[in-house]
Amino acid sequence: MISKPLLLLLFIIATLSNAQNTNPSTSSTAQETINGTVIAKDDNTPLPYAYLKIDKVGLGTVTDGNGKFQITIPKKYDTYTITISYLGFEDLKINITDFKAKNGNAFYMTPEAVSLDEVFVEKQKKLPSAKSLLRKVIKNIPDNYTSTPALLTGYYRETMKENGVYIKYTDAACQYYEAPYSKKKYKWRDYQSPYDFSMSSGTFNFSDNSLHRIHFHHQTLKDEQVNIINSRSSSNLSQRDFKANIEGGPLGLFARNRVKYQQSFLGKKATRDFTYAVSEELDSETGNWLYVLDFHTKTTKADLDAVASPKGRNRKQWVKANKRKLLKGKIYIDQKDLAVVRYECVIPNQLKEYFCGYKFNQVKHFDYKLDVRFKKKGNQYYVDNMRHEDEFIYKDSISLATTYYSAISEFKTTAISTQNVKKFARDDNFANTSSNQLYEFPLDYDADFWQNYTSKNPLATIDTTIRKDMEFEKTLEKQFKDKHIRNDSMPAPIAEIKPSSFKIHGETYTDNYAWLKDTKAPKNNKPVMDYLRQENEYTDNYNIPLKKAQRNIYKLLVSHVEKNTSSLPVKKNGYFYYTTYSEDDEYPIYYRKAVANDTIPEELLNVNERAKEKAYYTASLGAVSPNNQRIAVYENTTGTDEYTLKIKDLTNRTFLTDSIIGVSGMTWLDNNTFLYVNIEKGTYRASKVMRHILGTNAKTDAVIYEEKDPMFGVSIQKSKSKDYIFLRSGSSTSSEVWFLKADNPTGDFKIIQPREKNHLYGVAHHKDQFYIVTNKNALNYKIATVPVADVSKGKWTDLIPHQNGVLIQDLQVFDNYLVINEKENAQARLKIINQTTQKSHFIKLKEDFYNISMGYNPEFATDSLQFSYSSFETPTTTFNYHMDTKKKRLVKQHSKPIEHPFYKYVVERKWVTAKDGKLIPLTLISHKWRAKRKGNNHKVYLTSYGSYGSGQGIPGGPTVHHLVNSGYVYAIAHIRGGDDMGKEWYEDGKLFNKKNTFSDFIACADYLVAENYAKEGSIVASGGSAGGLLMGAVVNERPELFNTVILDVPFVDVINTMLDENLPLTVGEFEEWGNPKNKKQYQYIKSYSPYDNVKAQDYPNLLFFTGLNDTRVGYWEPAKMVAKLRATKTDDNLLLLKTDFSNGHSGGSGRFAGFRDSAYHLALIFELERLRKAKELKMSKP
Repeated sequence: MISKPLLLLLFIIATLSNAQNTNPSTSSTAQETINGTVIAKDDNTPLPYAYLKIDKVGLGTVTDGNGKFQITIPKKYDTYTITISYLGFEDLKINITDFKAKNGNAFYMTPEAVSLDEVFVEKQKKLPSAKSLLRKVIKNIPDNYTSTPALLTGYYRETMKENGVYIKYTDAACQYYEAPYSKKKYKWRDYQSPYDFSMSSGTFNFSDNSLHRIHFHHQTLKDEQVNIINSRSSSNLSQRDFKANIEGGPLGLFARNRVKYQQSFLGKKATRDFTYAVSEELDSETGNWLYVLDFHTKTTKADLDAVASPKGRNRKQWVKANKRKLLKGKIYIDQKDLAVVRYECVIPNQLKEYFCGYKFNQVKHFDYKLDVRFKKKGNQYYVDNMRHEDEFIYKDSISLATTYYSAISEFKTTAISTQNVKKFARDDNFANTSSNQLYEFPLDYDADFWQNYTSKNPLATIDTTIRKDMEFEKTLEKQFKDKHIRNDSMPAPIAEIKPSSFKIHGETYTDNYAWLKDTKAPKNNKPVMDYLRQENEYTDNYNIPLKKAQRNIYKLLVSHVEKNTSSLPVKKNGYFYYTTYSEDDEYPIYYRKAVANDTIPEELLNVNERAKEKAYYTASLGAVSPNNQRIAVYENTTGTDEYTLKIKDLTNRTFLTDSIIGVSGMTWLDNNTFLYVNIEKGTYRASKVMRHILGTNAKTDAVIYEEKDPMFGVSIQKSKSKDYIFLRSGSSTSSEVWFLKADNPTGDFKIIQPREKNHLYGVAHHKDQFYIVTNKNALNYKIATVPVADVSKGKWTDLIPHQNGVLIQDLQVFDNYLVINEKENAQARLKIINQTTQKSHFIKLKEDFYNISMGYNPEFATDSLQFSYSSFETPTTTFNYHMDTKKKRLVKQHSKPIEHPFYKYVVERKWVTAKDGKLIPLTLISHKWRAKRKGNNHKVYLTSYGSYGSGQGIPGGPTVHHLVNSGYVYAIAHIRGGDDMGKEWYEDGKLFNKKNTFSDFIACADYLVAENYAKEGSIVASGGSAGGLLMGAVVNERPELFNTVILDVPFVDVINTMLDENLPLTVGEFEEWGNPKNKKQYQYIKSYSPYDNVKAQDYPNLLFFTGLNDTRVGYWEPAKMVAKLRATKTDDNLLLLKTDFSNGHSGGSGRFAGFRDSAYHLALIFELERLRKAKELKMSKP
C-alpha cells in the first residue's frame, strides 16, 4: 500500500526512544528548571503536547494545552542535545547550554515542506459519495468478513514508554477465537461482562493509576475469547513509580476492530459526527484499487470552548468531546469487494487538549492512535495486524514535573483456521476486563518455549532499541525470570519519624507518625503517598508467588455464586419490584412489572451500565413517587459515606436535572415534592431534614428540621400504613420521634416523646395506635402502645413486658398478630403472639444455630408472615409462614455452597469462662471428623467484633465453607460489647468496661488451646473496623497466641481519633468509647488503644488492609500503627499494609469484590500456615 504522511504518526514516539544510557537516573545535586513555550513559526500559535526529549537519556516532557512546558535538567547533561518534535513540523534540535540560556522564552518550530515526491496514480472516473460508500461497506460486512467462528493464532505485544524510553515489556503467544461479524449495532447484553471472572491475571490492583480506556469503545462480545499459550513480562523500570498497565489483554486490542464494533467513524452516526472526503489510490502490495475515505471530526475547538464552565470543571465540555469522538484518519476500501482493508486514526493536534476530561487530574490522555489492517483469505477478510497507542501525561502534584507516557499494544496474525473451530474452556479465556492485565499474568518464564517460538516466529525477536533502554541492570530474560519470583532481599519500608507533641491532662503526648494523617487530599500529599506506595510494593512483592493461589481461590469462591438470579418481587402501589443478576454481572438490574400485566418487565436501572469504568460504584433505588412515574436513585462513586440523590423519570427513562449531594434518605410528599436528609460536610452526620421541589435549585430547599446536637443524627421514613411520616433524631443512648400525617405534607411535625437521657425508642403505626419499642425502665426493651390522638407520656400502656436476658430487636404489627424478633443466649428467634388470645409460639426450625429475620410484610390484614432464614449449611431461604396453622411454605432459596464430598459438618456451641467468671458463648464450625480429632492439625480461624451492641450471627457462604473445607475450625466469639446475651452484654463491653471485650476474646483463644483445637501460636484471628480495634488490643496483650492476625480497616488510633471532633463519627461515639478530653476517660482509653500500646516484643504475622477513601476509619490509623510496629517489634515475622486507593470502609463495590478480597486474604493465610507447619516440623527434628 502506498505510504501516507499520516503513517508517520505511528512511529514518532518510537524515534524518541533511541536512548543509549546505562542508567536512566537523572539525579544530580546541580540542576536547573527551564520554562518556555513551543510556538508555530508560521502563525505564532502555541503547539499543545509537543515532545521535548534529551537525546540519549530518559529525560523529557511534553507541552501543556497552551504549548507551555517545564523541565528540570541536571548540569551533567549540558553537553547533550534536546530535541523538540511535533507532527507536521521539522524537529528542532538545541544544545542544552543554549536551551538553558533561553529560559522563559519561546521556541519556534518550522512547518514541514509538502513533499512532491509522492505520486499517486488515479483512475479517471466519477467517485461515489462518502455516505453511499459507507452504507455499502457496512451492508457488505457479513459477506466480506468471517460469517463463522474463526481461530486466529498470533503474536501479541505490549510496551510502555516513559519520556520516550521503554519501561515495560510484555508479549504472548496466543489464539483468538473470533465470533462472526454482523452489521448490527450490539446491545450491552451482547458484550462480555466487565466483571468476568474467567482466566484472570490475578491482579488485585490497588494502584491509583489508570489508562482511562473508557474514552473509546473497548468491549468485546461474550463469545470472543483469547487463550494465552505463553507469556513473559519485564520489570517495571519507571523512574516515576508509575503503576498503570494496559488493560484487557489481547481482547482489549481486538475491541478496537471498528469493522466488527461499528463505532465513531464507522458507527451509526458517522456522517453526523464526521466529515468525509473520497479519493482513490493503488495498493502497491496487491495491485488493487482502493477508495480512500479521509475523515475528520466535525467538532471544533470553538465548539468545545463554547461549553466550557467558568468554574473550570468543564464536565459538559468533556461529555461533548467524549460523545463526538475527536478523531481524524483514513479508511482504505477495496473497490471490488467494498471491504475495509485498513484504517488509521489519531486525535487532531488542535483538539488534544479536550480529548480527556480529566483536565485537573494527575493523568491526562492527549492522543489515541489506531492502525488496523485486514488480509483476505479465500473470499473473506481477517485481521492481519493491529496496533493501538495511547499517549498521556502524568503531572506530579507536588513537584509539578510533567512526564509523558505511551502505551502500545500490537497483534500480528500468523495462522488462520476456519474448520472445526471450537471455543476454549471458560477458565482458559483471558477475559477483557479492566482488572485483567497481561503484565501481571502469573506465568513462570519458559526460556525453552520462547527460544523455540522466536526461531519459528522472528517477529517475536526483541528489538535492540528495547534492549538498550531496558537492560541497564538486568537482561530482559533475567527480568522475565525474576518477575514472578519474590525478592526476599527487599527491605521493609521504614516511615520517617517526625515527632508531633501536644499537652493533655498534664502530660506530653508525642506522636511520631502524625504526619501520615491527611484528611483533605492525601493523593496530593507526596510524602504520604510515597510511604503508602512503598508499603504496597512491599506487600505486592511478598504476594508474587501467591498470585496463582489467589486466582484459583477466587475462581473457586465465585463458582459457588448463582450466576443468574433474581430477588423476590415486592408489591408496591400496583407494581412488583425486583432485581436480577445475569451470568457475570457484578451489579443488579432493577425491574418492575405491573400487577395487572406481570408479563412485561420494565427496566428501571441497570447498575452495570452506570458502573462502567468506575473504580468504585454503588447505586440503589429509593422510593417511588405516588403516581409511579419517578423514582429516587442513590449513587456513590468514592466509597465514602457521601451519596448523591438523583431522580429518574420513568415515563421517558431519563434523569431529571435534580441532583443533590450528601443525602442519606428521602420520602415523597407528593409527585413533585420530597423530604430528604442532608449530611454535614466533613463529618457526614445526618443533621437536617430538607424539603425539595422538583426543578428547583437545591440551594433554595427549605429546612424542615435541623439537629444541632453533634451527638445526634436524623432519619425519616414512612410508616408501614403509609399514613404517617416519622422523623427520628437519636444518639447511641437517646432518641426522639416526630410524626406528620402523610396527607398533610405542609403540616407541622408533632413529637411523641421528647428526648431523655438513656431513653431509646422506635415507633410503628397500626389503625389508631402507635406501637412503641422502648428501653424506658427496660434494658432489653419492652413494647407499649399509645393512642394516635393523644401521645402524651401518661397515655403509654405496656403491651409486652421486659424480660431479663431476652432482647427485643424488631416488631411487626398485623391485624391479628404481633411478631417479635428477639434474641436469647446468642440465638435469634421469631415470636408470634395472637392479639386476641395472647397465646404465643416460636417458629420452629430443624437446626440449633441459625440466623432469622422478618422479610417484606406490607399488609396488615393477613395471617401470613414472610421471613428469611440461613445457617452455615443452609443458604438464605425465604418462607411464607401461616401464623395460625404454623405451616411454612418455601418461597425462595439461594444456591448452596459446594460441600466437601466426604464429610459432614458440625456446628456446636461452647461456653468459655471469662476473666471475671462470665460465660462467653463460642460457636465452632468444623467437619465432623475434625471435631472428633481436635489435636491433629491445630488450624483455627477465630473472629469477632464486640462493639456498638452488634451481635455475631452464624456465618455461611463460600469463604467460610472454603476455610472449613480446608481443615480449619471456624470459631465465632460472642464477646461483650455485642448484644448476643442482651443489652447488659453490650453495656458490659463499652466505655469503662471496654477491656472486657478484649479479655473475653483472649479467654476464647485460651480455651481453644486448652481444649486442643489449637496450639499456642497457631490461631488465625481476624476482625474489621471496631473488630480491628479488638485485634490490635489482643495482639498487643497476648501475641504468643496467634500465627496470623488480620486487621481490616482497623480502628487502632483511638486517642487521636476521639480528640479530633472534625472527623466523622467522633462526637457521636463519645458514648461508645469516651471522650479523651476527660482525664479519667483519656487514661482508660490510652491503656488499651492499640497504637498507644505497641511494645518492643515479638508479634505474630500481621496483615493490615485499608482504603484511602475510608471516611469511618482513616487510612492513617493502620498506616501509623504499621510504621510504629516496624520501628518497635523485635521479631522478623510478616508485617504487611495494603492500601486500596479507590475504595472506602466497605471495600470494593459489586457482588464479586468481596470474593477478591477473600481470595487475597486466604492465599496469605494458607501460605503462612504452611510456613508455620514447616518451621514446627524443622524444630521437631533432632
